[in-house]
Amino acid sequence: MTVMPIERGKIREYALATANDRPEYMDDPRAPIPPTFLATVIYWASIGGGRSPEAEQLFAELGITPDWRSLLSAEQEYVFHGPLPRAGDELVVSSRSGGAEVKQGRRGPMVFVRSIVEFRNPDDGSLVAECIYTSAYLSDTPAA
Repeated sequence: MTVMPIERGKIREYALATANDRPEYMDDPRAPIPPTFLATVIYWASIGGGRSPEAEQLFAELGITPDWRSLLSAEQEYVFHGPLPRAGDELVVSSRSGGAEVKQGRRGPMVFVRSIVEFRNPDDGSLVAECIYTSAYLSDTPAA
C-alpha cells in the first residue's frame, strides 16, 4: 500500500509548471488539485509499465525488449468519482493491469500496455479517482 499526500506547495508548483495560475491553485490553503496532477503519482508508486503477464507474453512473442528507449506515452485518462482531492488530503494508491494488445506501426509491431491506477480515500476505502495509462513499446527492429 502506498499513500500519496496531496501537498499545497506541490499543487502550486504543478499549476505554475503547467501554466495554470488560477487563484484557487495559488491562494487557497485547501487548494483543489489540477485534474492532471495525479500524474505525479510516479514519485510515490510504481504503476506497472509493462510488467503484466499479458504484456510479457506479447513482448516475448514479438521479440520486443521493454525499455525506456522503445517506450512512447500514448494516453492518460483521468476519471474522478466525486470532488477533486485537495491540499491536506491523502490518497491510497494501487495499480493493476488493464491489458495489452499489439498494433502494427510504421516501424513494425507495437505493444500497447494499459495500467489502471486507483486513488482511494484512506478512511473509508472509497474510490476517489482512477487514471488509465496507456504506453506503447516499439519493436527493436524496423519492419521490412
